[in-house]
Amino acid sequence: MWSWMNWLADKARESGKELLLLNLDETSIPVTFTHTGGNVMRLDPTKKWHRPPRQRATRAEQRAYFTHVGLICNDVSIQPRLPQVIFVGEKLLPQQLWAAIQRDLPHNVYVKRMPKGWNNAKEHAVIIRLLGLILAPVLDRCQPVLMFDAVGLHLADEVMQQLTDARIWYLVIPARLTWLLQPLDTHGFAKYKRYLRSRFQDVVAAADEANVTQRMVGLVVQAIQSVLNGNAWASAFARNGLDGSQANVSKYIKQMLEYEVLPGYPRTRPTADDLHLCWPRNRLINHDAVWRPLPAAEPALGLLALPAPPPALPPPHPVLEAHGSAPHPLAIADQELAVAATSGGPEPASGATPGQVVHAAVLPPPPATTPRLRLREKQASSQ
Repeated sequence: MWSWMNWLADKARESGKELLLLNLDETSIPVTFTHTGGNVMRLDPTKKWHRPPRQRATRAEQRAYFTHVGLICNDVSIQPRLPQVIFVGEKLLPQQLWAAIQRDLPHNVYVKRMPKGWNNAKEHAVIIRLLGLILAPVLDRCQPVLMFDAVGLHLADEVMQQLTDARIWYLVIPARLTWLLQPLDTHGFAKYKRYLRSRFQDVVAAADEANVTQRMVGLVVQAIQSVLNGNAWASAFARNGLDGSQANVSKYIKQMLEYEVLPGYPRTRPTADDLHLCWPRNRLINHDAVWRPLPAAEPALGLLALPAPPPALPPPHPVLEAHGSAPHPLAIADQELAVAATSGGPEPASGATPGQVVHAAVLPPPPATTPRLRLREKQASSQ
């Protein structure tokens, strides 16, 4: 993966553009937090504390979740423009509440009602297309590189086509390593979830009686503005070795990889075997689709040098050509090379110089008559 990123960094440098590093990931959001323990209570002489404050939540609300597709980048000026998409199930968010939420959304936050509150390949292709439209004004100076994990919907053919159309390169975080190497997992969502829990407790303490889904969507919007848009993420990419250099990789990652000093990683285009290491197990790779968004490969050096021209074909033998049964010229050349290489070969004819090969005047055998007889029999039987 790091070799892949180093290669992309070199390609961007060759084009004279800055690297715009982006990371996309989904996270599930509960409509209510019910696992936060520890209520601080004041002793009351009237013994009202015997009835502690309770957070009312039905079993359905405790099991309800929706999805936030989050994006971060290493440029603080572009971060507030990145799309943040929230998918909510239709049962959790009635049409009237959805319309009320739309009025207060920031320009880069999108809330969509879905049959289920999860992302899919079709919706993900729309997100990539939206990201391409947003980044179009900066493509003259920046080369975007979108990083994501190896979930099947991220690798769909229609998603790859949208990356190609948007001129966005991509990097796949290897399967089962996102907890260690993906910036949103290692740096972003930890702060994001802490903020959500803290603000949720404040809202509950204020006895807010709003719809639980509408309330949590509002808190997610606040977390986007305060955490995702309010922090600089360049160091997160650098500490994970995703800035085109592994010089600033964190000690924690080195310990997990059991390295004191990281080896030098080649700055080369990933091979088909490299892609298989990053892809999920037992998932076929459509190479025509996955290579399309990436930079073109350099031509192989062997293809640049033209091969030597083939030797000139010998002239046809006059006797064999007269009988209309001359063999292929390459076969004659092979016979001549064999005769010339054999020690004690035939003596040169009169007038021939030593080493010169003279064609032997051999008449071809008479043609066989068996095929013609069979042909007549077949024709007679067919009639």
